[in-house]
Amino acid sequence: MTKPAQRSGDNMRKEQGRPAPVVYTAEDVERIRKEYDAKFSELENRILKTIKNAVGPTKPTEGLPLRMAMPHSSLSWIEKASPRQLIDLLGLSLAEGQKRPDDESLFMAWGTLFSNLFLSSSDLQDDIDTISREDRELLSRVVHEDCARRGGKFVFSILQKGADLDRAALVVIANLNDLALVTQDGEPALTLLIRICDKNTRPLLIEKAGKRLLAGVCDRDGIPVLFSVFGLGDLSVYDIEAVERIFTKEELKKVFPKSGLGRSAFDAYNEVATRIRESLAFQRKSFMNARAGAAAETGNGKGGEDASASMNGDVQETGESQKPGDTSILILIVDDSRILRSLLIQNLKNLGYENIIEAGTGDEAVVVAAEKQPYLVFMDINMPGKRDGIAAAAEIRKTTDARVIFLTSCCNKETIDRAREIDPEGYILKPFSERNIRVALRLLN
Repeated sequence: MTKPAQRSGDNMRKEQGRPAPVVYTAEDVERIRKEYDAKFSELENRILKTIKNAVGPTKPTEGLPLRMAMPHSSLSWIEKASPRQLIDLLGLSLAEGQKRPDDESLFMAWGTLFSNLFLSSSDLQDDIDTISREDRELLSRVVHEDCARRGGKFVFSILQKGADLDRAALVVIANLNDLALVTQDGEPALTLLIRICDKNTRPLLIEKAGKRLLAGVCDRDGIPVLFSVFGLGDLSVYDIEAVERIFTKEELKKVFPKSGLGRSAFDAYNEVATRIRESLAFQRKSFMNARAGAAAETGNGKGGEDASASMNGDVQETGESQKPGDTSILILIVDDSRILRSLLIQNLKNLGYENIIEAGTGDEAVVVAAEKQPYLVFMDINMPGKRDGIAAAAEIRKTTDARVIFLTSCCNKETIDRAREIDPEGYILKPFSERNIRVALRLLN
């Protein structure tokens, strides 16, 4: 008996009068999604426009529209928008007339964009390439046009109402010359940004502002921005080092208030830099004493002079101490600052260590350590995210035999007590030097 020919699915559908299935590619799906988003946005805008036209001024003399559901609906849409939609919305601020979004929508779009893409200001600085160069230039033009045509209204709303991440984005994205040209109550936007910028972003802001803006832009009393830097109560050694990379001491001696009276920028710098470095030395000594006491209580042999050496490198170096051990070991560096990770990697390479991996958060470090099984982990204590450095080190110890050296700029008792539970190999106080690293590695042997 002859076996009947196998009928294809298409032939069966033709016989039964059913259409063939439609096959969509990934490009088709993306195109349909964009068309849907565009139609939805158009419909929403038409509804909002109808509401706006229907609701007139509360009083003829006020001339201001009564805002009801419209802004809430608009802001709700912004919270759910994609980064592409938010950038396009901000780009509409370059348009004139009715096409231009209202100020509240622009402010909301700026904050939502960067909070959706970045975890912290350090993360933003490290991974700003997440936003394309073309889009960064567009956002920079948004800031420029706001300063040139509207007196910096949008910029001042970010400075006064925005979060640290919003202001950090302004530092990274904007041309600071634009912020130097707009003022509010006689205060340049640049001066205000210097005063309220978060500590992680401030060194970048100082370097990006440069010599001309720091020395040449003045507040209403004729005081240069540079003096505002030195007047901040929470300056760190990184801020001082940023100033030192821009100005020589002789250049600082030539910077005065416009009146020509009072002390020079060098006098202010010298006073602040001395105080910060003395405070840093005191912190190192406090950390050393606390660690030595903790080692004495637990019977850990890494107390006393060894604890001091692990933080300061203050030990008499011999020919043996110049050899920090097996340079083939796998080392994991964990710090949310890419700059500090790069600095530590360079120090380790100078000492002959080439087998190095890195992580930017505690959560990432736990995953990387479980997979790669490092011999040694340099762990920053203070990091954003669900786990700080101490919590991450505790998790890493559950899945590896890694030895841990903590990096920290904090020496309070609570931090020390938490870190003690991990039983680390040592501590290195920031800012560190190659000598600190070399001595800490020698103590592993």
